[in-house]
Amino acid sequence: MRIIALLFLGLFIFSCEATAETGEYTPEANSYHSDEIQNPNTVSMSLAEKNYMQLRDLLPLYQNAVMHPWPFIPETRKKLKAGVKDSAVVLLRERLKATRDLPDYYNRSDYLFDKSLAQAVKAFQRRNGLHADGVVGKITLQELNIPPDIRVRQIIINMQRWVNLSHQLNGRFVLVNVPDYELYAYDNNEKVLSMKTIVGKPDAETPELQSRISRLVFNPYWNVPTRIAQNEIVKKVQEDPDYLDTNRMKILKTDEEHSAEVDQNQVDWSSARSNGFPYRFRQEPGLDNSLGVVKFEFQNAHDVYLHDTPVKELFNQDERALSHGCVRLENPLALVDFLMDGNPDWSEERMQDILSTDKTKYVSTGRSTPIIITYITAWVDDAGMLNFRDDIYGKDN
Repeated sequence: MRIIALLFLGLFIFSCEATAETGEYTPEANSYHSDEIQNPNTVSMSLAEKNYMQLRDLLPLYQNAVMHPWPFIPETRKKLKAGVKDSAVVLLRERLKATRDLPDYYNRSDYLFDKSLAQAVKAFQRRNGLHADGVVGKITLQELNIPPDIRVRQIIINMQRWVNLSHQLNGRFVLVNVPDYELYAYDNNEKVLSMKTIVGKPDAETPELQSRISRLVFNPYWNVPTRIAQNEIVKKVQEDPDYLDTNRMKILKTDEEHSAEVDQNQVDWSSARSNGFPYRFRQEPGLDNSLGVVKFEFQNAHDVYLHDTPVKELFNQDERALSHGCVRLENPLALVDFLMDGNPDWSEERMQDILSTDKTKYVSTGRSTPIIITYITAWVDDAGMLNFRDDIYGKDN
């Protein structure tokens, strides 16, 4: 935290001095887009180095806003959207101009929310991880009204996070950014794959870690974690005696692969609810298995992994902190292709043969691939746009 505080102080003083010399922040000197992304010298830089430099270049825009705050937009009777007339539209234009979502040459001054303003709102929504519909709803309004000093601190904290990642993000690797609900695969600084993810709930956080993906499990069993068994499954079995059969679950004495099975009628469910469930639940492989058709294993102290899921509709939600800590993938077979690329013993035909059997199959990836699960709430994307995400676990405080 001392490093962050010193960085904040130094950069803030620099910004104040620069403003005092020029009299006012000028968009010509610091545009909303990062100039670094067009600079050919950044091509050979790692993802972390690029982001540090790009955040540094965009920071003065927000430091200037601390001294000249953007307007607060009040809640309106009708949602602000194209075609609506409201005095708050004037404030909305000023707010979006302050962060270059709306260009300076846009000089309309009446109360009408026009198509150009709707496009600016969509741009703001996209870079804040919101559904880009051009409508200023409750969540968009909350994001618009976040004070500039909070954004300055967020940028500086994430600059330090990128510094901490500078030695990990090189070559070929998989990156999961928890607050972004996304997985990315990189090869020689080039993004070759991206997909939506579902991460841990605030009370079951997905941990930050670095490891190497070394094994795939096709048609996996799901050995239900003790906490889920105790807090959720036992209750469901009490409420519905057919629950285990419906979900193709078995009760085992231990979590060993060939453990003896226990008849559910022999279980004292009242005691299990109050005193703890003494056995293990295991769900059989299949399309309805909670881990889907493939699981990605890597060594870590948290017993988390990446996996498929049968509940694909959850990926349509903007906020996807819904799991018990593991990371669910929207398109896991695309990640299989990335990890197994160049493996002479692997093919699409072999994978389909394995999946068609419903039998669990463990497959080595051959070469292991680094995986980094990180927590980044501010970065610059491939188009040079500064992105922010909600601090879902409260780590920016």
